[in-house]
Amino acid sequence: MKKQIVLTIGTSEFKFAVTANDHADFVDVVSRGGSMCSGAHNFVMRSISAEQKDELKSLLTESPGAEVQIAGALKAEFSPVLEIAVKK
Repeated sequence: MKKQIVLTIGTSEFKFAVTANDHADFVDVVSRGGSMCSGAHNFVMRSISAEQKDELKSLLTESPGAEVQIAGALKAEFSPVLEIAVKK
């Protein structure tokens, strides 16, 4: 499964193609106590369109912590919260 997601960051649009594996890798790293920043960085850099990689790298360099915010937006769009109830 691959989902195309476009995020507007500042005045620029960035196109991401998030796969189930990219999402799972990010969740696994964070849930095992790995670095949130490096996990988020890897997630967004794997998902960004090839044409925009350099532009995104510049943005991440200029805006510390941006990778965590971007990863959060991608995760929320890729895997929305479901309403689940247990029937007794």
